[in-house]
Formats: sequence, C-alpha cells, structure tokens
Amino acid sequence: MHDFHYKDFIARFDPAGNLACACGRTHHLDIKSVIVSRGALEQAAELLERNRGGSGRLWVLSDENTEAAAGRRFKAALGRHPLTGRVLAGTPKVHPTEDLATELAEEARRASAGLLVSVGSGVLSDLVKRVSLKLGVPNWCVATAPSVDAYSSGTSALSFSNFHGSIAARASEVIVCDLEVMEKAPRDMHLSGLGDLLAKYLAFLDWNLALAVTREHYCALVSDLALQSARTALSAARHLARDPAEAARTLTDAALTSGFAMQAIGGSRSAATAEHTLAHFWESAHCVRNSRWDLHGILTGAASRLLLPAYRALFRTAREHAVDDRSRLAAFDSERPWQETLEEGLRPFLAKVTEEMAGRRHDRGELALRLESWRAERTRLCGLADDLLGELSAAVDLLAGIGFPFSLQEIGVRPEEALLPLRNIRLLRRRYSTFDLAYDLGMEEVMQEAGRAALPG
Repeated sequence: MHDFHYKDFIARFDPAGNLACACGRTHHLDIKSVIVSRGALEQAAELLERNRGGSGRLWVLSDENTEAAAGRRFKAALGRHPLTGRVLAGTPKVHPTEDLATELAEEARRASAGLLVSVGSGVLSDLVKRVSLKLGVPNWCVATAPSVDAYSSGTSALSFSNFHGSIAARASEVIVCDLEVMEKAPRDMHLSGLGDLLAKYLAFLDWNLALAVTREHYCALVSDLALQSARTALSAARHLARDPAEAARTLTDAALTSGFAMQAIGGSRSAATAEHTLAHFWESAHCVRNSRWDLHGILTGAASRLLLPAYRALFRTAREHAVDDRSRLAAFDSERPWQETLEEGLRPFLAKVTEEMAGRRHDRGELALRLESWRAERTRLCGLADDLLGELSAAVDLLAGIGFPFSLQEIGVRPEEALLPLRNIRLLRRRYSTFDLAYDLGMEEVMQEAGRAALPG
C-alpha cells in the first residue's frame, strides 16, 4: 500500500492555506480536513459535532443512489443534529445546470442552512460547491465514487449559457471518502475516474507548449503533481480486477491529488485541455445516446483516445516541415473573420464562441512572435510530445484491456458530432493547445485528417 500523495501536497501549505511557490505565485487551498479511510462517515460526523456543536442546520444534497450508498449511514451517524435537504431522483441522471444550482440555493437559503453537504459523485459535489458560493455558506463533500477529480477542485462543471463547462465555485472545506463506500461504487464509476485522469497527459503537454510559445504562466510543482496523479491512476487500473480495495484507495488518492492541484492554481490548466472541450461539447449538444456511458470521465477518456493520433500527426509533421513565416503571415492577412466562417453546427453555441474569441489576442504581431518561439523550442517540444503521447498510448491500451469504452459507437456519439468540435476547438476554448499550434503553423488539416481517420466508417 502506498501513502497518500495528496497529503504530501497539502503539507506544503501553511496553516492559513498558503504556499509561496517557486513559480512566483502564492497558491491557496481552502481545505481544512480530508478523511480517507474505512469508517470515514462516522469520523466525519464526530468532526462535525466537535467543530459545530449542536448548532447550525445542515442542508444535505444526495440522490436516491447515493442516499443508499452513504447518505442514510452518514445522517444516522449525525444523531440528532438538525438537518434538511433534498434527495434527487436516481434516474434519469441529474443534469447539472446553473438553473438547478440557483433553485437549490433558494431552497437551502429558505432552510437557513449553516453548512451544505453533498453526498455523491461529481455532479452533486459540483452543484453544492456552486450553491455554497451563491449563498456564502461553507460546504463539505461526502464522495461516493472515485469517478472524477472534482471533489477537491475549486470550480464546478455545470451547463450555463447553453454550454457545459467550468464555472466559479466554493471549494469544500472537508472532504470525506469512506473507502468501504468507494470500493462498492459501480465499476463504471471507477472507469470514469480513470478516463478523467487520462487527460493529464495532454494537459501537461499543452501547458508546457503554452509556456514555450506564448509565455503563459507555468507552475512546475502543480503540473508535475497532476501528471503524477495520472500515472498513479494506471496503478489503480492494474489492481482493478484482482484487488478492488487497493484500486479504490489508489484511484481516490489520484483524483484528490489532481483536484487539489487545480484548486491551488485557481483553474483547470493542469488537468484539462482539448479533450475536455470535446467532452463538454458532447455533453452540451446531448450527443451521448448510451445513458450507461454518459459520465464525464468516460467522455474525457474517449476524447483523449480520439485526439491521440491527431496530436501525434501534428508533432510528426511539425518536426519534419519548417514553416515559412512570410507565407504564413500572408495567409493570416487574407483570413476572413471567424464570424463569417462559423459552421452552422456551432450556431447554438454562438454565445460561448463569442466569449472565448473575445478573450484572444489575435493579431499579426502576436502570430509572428509565436512562430519565432516555436522555432526556438521545436526540437525539445517534439521530444516531449513523443514521450507523453507514448505514455498516453500505453495507458489507452491498458484501459482498453480492462473494458474501458473508448469506442464512440458504443458511447453513442456520431462521427460528425466528433468532427464538428474537433474542427472548432480553438473557437470553443481560448486556452492555448496543440490545436492552436496547428493553426499558427497552418497545419490544421493535419490534425483534422488524423481525427477523421481515427473514426469508424
């Protein structure tokens, strides 16, 4: 058994939750306690009694499935502590929207809640963290499956403005992971956790790319930590069949570690890049027709697999072919504005595209600087890509061997629903990625062709 990596990270922070980092910024965590053990539900109830006494009404959010898995036991352990809340339907799956968060916030406000508690996986945790921010009331998280890294992050993944994506939230002060509960979570939820962590390979590559080409701020501590969480997840995958208890323990650690990395930098740069844009598009456009696999981590893992050949093709081509700056800048000068070339399939998400493009610096001088930076770093970045994409490929093979549903046909996403966002990732997310590099080099078709070749039919 390994020790928990998330503990080592938290230990770097002072009692106020701050860390003066070598990256030049001060990171902050709002966490007060993390309980990961068997019997954690009862330990959490004791902690609540010590910290809050008998005062302050709890407002607890669960659904019918998580209530059975942990909610009833947690509430029983609380004894007579005053509580109220909502138990959502178990089926169909709850769709996390900003409207639902607003509705729940009003309900918790009317109940005079002094503390909010989520009992569930990523959806319920994200809803309560968002409600917590709206009300200015602290929240605790009781996790029921190692399915996402959202529990310890400081954002929520909700649908707003007709698009699914990250939005500001209030991080949980206490996170409770009862290993007996986590072990018994459905196997599909374990696969979801593994898929979510696969994204860290591409995120690590793209953050390093953005540092080299655009001089984006970079934190080696956080970036390395997030990548290690993915590598830890592979250890969990190897244990999944023969030692589910150790797999749950290891995967829970990996998910918490990745989430704390995000919370420390105040965003998801260390954990998400183009694969999350694809997954969020599929969620927003309701592309997933197999409800069993309509899980965030499953979609993220499938998107990572789809992007793997596209990334490989781009870096292989970019290594072999130098770009003529004069020709590329001339082509840039003759480009039509994105508003004139927007594909019809993106029209429902025009507000999202407009918001993302408004945040871009899109001028000739910036492009020239990026091309110059790429030339200086091309050899190193192509070598880094080779290493990381090789690791990702091995991880995909490992997960495929234990039944991860990488097939878009199995998930229920049609080929054009994969290709539409793949062609337009730059419009849907302004975070610099390999897709932006492909644009800068005039090689977008290289990635698109590789993506088409990876699809069935």
